[in-house]
Amino acid sequence: MKNLFIFFTFLMTVTGIAQEKNFKFGKVSKEEVSQAEHPLEKDAEAAILFKSERVFYEYNNSEGFRTMRDVHYRIKIYKKSGLDWGTLEVPLYTSRNGEERISAVKGYTYNMVNGKLEDAKLKKEGIFKENVNRYRNKASIAMPEVREGSVIEVQYRVSSDFAANLDDFQFQYGIPVDKVDVSVEIPEYFIFKRYGKGYYPIDVQQSRKNRKISVKYKEELSVNERMSGTPSSRIGNLEFLENVYKVNAENIPSLKEVDFTDNINNYRSAIKFELASTQFPNRPFKNYSLSWEDVAETIYNSDEFGGELGKKRLVKDIVEGIKAQVGDENLLIAALYEYVKTELTWNEYYGKYCENGIKKTLADKTGNVADINLTLVAMLQYAGFNANPVLVSTKSHGIPLFPTREGFNYVIAAVQTAGGMIYMDATEKMGTIGVLPRRAMNWNGRLVKEDGNSMEVKLAPNKPAKEMTFASVELFADGHVQGKLRTQLTNNLAFDYRESHKGETLDEIMDSMEERFVSMEIDELDLKNRKECHKPIVESCEFLKENQIEVISGKLYFKPGLFMTLNENPFKMEQRDYPVDFGYAKSKKITINFKVPEGYKIESVPEDLAIGLPDGLGTFKYVVRQQGANLQYTSTTTINTPMIPPNYYEALKEFFNQIVTKQGENVVLSKA
Repeated sequence: MKNLFIFFTFLMTVTGIAQEKNFKFGKVSKEEVSQAEHPLEKDAEAAILFKSERVFYEYNNSEGFRTMRDVHYRIKIYKKSGLDWGTLEVPLYTSRNGEERISAVKGYTYNMVNGKLEDAKLKKEGIFKENVNRYRNKASIAMPEVREGSVIEVQYRVSSDFAANLDDFQFQYGIPVDKVDVSVEIPEYFIFKRYGKGYYPIDVQQSRKNRKISVKYKEELSVNERMSGTPSSRIGNLEFLENVYKVNAENIPSLKEVDFTDNINNYRSAIKFELASTQFPNRPFKNYSLSWEDVAETIYNSDEFGGELGKKRLVKDIVEGIKAQVGDENLLIAALYEYVKTELTWNEYYGKYCENGIKKTLADKTGNVADINLTLVAMLQYAGFNANPVLVSTKSHGIPLFPTREGFNYVIAAVQTAGGMIYMDATEKMGTIGVLPRRAMNWNGRLVKEDGNSMEVKLAPNKPAKEMTFASVELFADGHVQGKLRTQLTNNLAFDYRESHKGETLDEIMDSMEERFVSMEIDELDLKNRKECHKPIVESCEFLKENQIEVISGKLYFKPGLFMTLNENPFKMEQRDYPVDFGYAKSKKITINFKVPEGYKIESVPEDLAIGLPDGLGTFKYVVRQQGANLQYTSTTTINTPMIPPNYYEALKEFFNQIVTKQGENVVLSKA
């Protein structure tokens, strides 16, 4: 019996080993390709079956240390929506001091064809590199024969001249990750700080190991050696310690992007290494640890930033010409802003540093974000205003977790007035003073001054954007309604409207309205202030919409908010571990005056409701009032902050549950 037990134990062990996945490149199994759905997340569109990254330092006698990053992905495609995972994009940074290069790319796509496992090899034409901007290239790896059910496998190396910079190590994605192995091996000469982000815990194991490399060096020669011309170079060994960081993790759940999220990558688990100091043999210790003040001062002192702001003579003639026409201080700020916004065109490249510089930007009428907004700052300063640049990290760039020059990738203009600080971004033709595009309203920015001082500033607007809708509606016993509708939008809501309908005709805007309100007929659309960006958008029309009233046993039932009600709660998650981003504070007020059909009277109306979120984060008010034989409905929903922390999510969800429930209640009309 004992021998039989040993035999079964051995058999189970062997079977277990045989069933373990082989993650060696090229060892994709039939089971992986045949798998119909992810075992833990049945709705996953794809999954990373295996991800491996190894970063190590290589030494070159002429160039010193540089980094190598070896990457291996094995990805399973489950659904059509996951086909985008068939193309991998690899960022490659470049500057005047070096570049990153991709090499040793190889890959296969595996499919089951008539019960047989077949592979398609990645060809050279599937690998291409493109320039993104002055500081970044991008390599795209497009795998062949990718379809539902495919498993793709890719391997490549990135060599980098930037030994002091390590890219983030990402562990969490919008799809599940079955297994990830990461190894980072850093010579003791580079001292990095390690930061983690995201809510899913990642365990990092740290150790040290010895390493030896061959180096070429010069030594002092004797007189005879120098006279004989003996070379002064020698080859020797350098021994040092390496700090090794390892991550071996399994079954990392997906973190999908949902509505009201600024940048989901801010909340996905990752590890970042930031250089703190260096200590090379026979060289002085160098400290790279920075405060935000250090970062701001360093950026300002660069030739492409503060150096350009020092060239105010370049804007003299333009500013003097505008000042001659505009006397009022506030009007002058607006006039300078309008000049830059109208005359200069953004080339759609981000950047905190100028690419062209003020002189070339004014001549060519185009430039990146810094070219345009630093030109505006220079004009405001020359005109005598207390104006300064504000460094920003865009929403797509993420939230800076610690002081680093790479934490900012954008710059806007700020001017201090008697009424407070005004922020401006002149890159948008539809923009206006005090209204920033969404990409730039990412938490806080840092205002920097020529004297080296800086301060953190809030980028969210102080005033809420307002949407005010007034309707005059006639009800008909056959179930349809018709009337007049007028909506006014202010501040960021007006900016978003102009951007979303940029280049559209009135007919196209009418079509989108009819589609948004589902089969509503719209006539005589009137749109005011479409190009007068400092004024509110005013949209007016006549409309007719059927099936808005339910007829039951001779009585009429209808929702007083009609087609403008919120029909479902936008917040459906059981819990949420990251903030809810509304973009900016806003309020929406709807007022509808109803004319009751002849022969009917008001039998009942919903009760009033007034509710609020904790700590004044938002309010909702709902009122239905009988006015003689007719009716007036008013509802106001206000969100007082652009970002609601996750600890308020349950309250926010319940807040919108009550809004949906209340707006679903009916007014009842009966025959008089």
